[in-house]
Amino acid sequence: MTTPHPAENSTQPDPGGGPLPDEAARHYADQLAAHLDAAGFPRMPARTLTALLTSPTGELTAEQLSHVLDVSPAAVSGAIRYLQSVQVIRAGSLPGTRRRRYNLTPNWYTVTLTRMSMYSQLSEVTRHRPPSVGPDTPAGQRVQEMADFYAFLNRKFPEILHEWTEQRRREPRQADTQKTPPLST
Repeated sequence: MTTPHPAENSTQPDPGGGPLPDEAARHYADQLAAHLDAAGFPRMPARTLTALLTSPTGELTAEQLSHVLDVSPAAVSGAIRYLQSVQVIRAGSLPGTRRRRYNLTPNWYTVTLTRMSMYSQLSEVTRHRPPSVGPDTPAGQRVQEMADFYAFLNRKFPEILHEWTEQRRREPRQADTQKTPPLST
């Protein structure tokens, strides 16, 4: 007799906490993670992020993540460290245990817009170029174009974030009413 994977039944709580994502949610999370991976997001953090995003309660322990993703605890630990370092997830205590549970930070998806110092730093670094990468060289022109682009992003991101915040305030469920094509693998 084959024992079903515990993550396949979302109504059964796992010993580490609440219910786990069902098979359909896990498949969908894998599709989302594949798209993030293709866009340059590290693979294991992408899988961990989408597992949290699609979990019934929005939080999972490291043990649950390891189980749901079918990976080693070390892989989950590295992904958690990465996601915490970019302020996408946060840890909390699981009452009555020494375990930690992880969930997404509020508005986690706006982190890239609020971390503008990176764009300022990149723009500043381009000012201190060696002569071989000076403004009159092909390399210098490429570097300057990159610097101009990041300076542009640095100026625009606060506007975009403000516009998003206002839109969510006015139309909190607009995304739910729009028809979007299903993800494909």
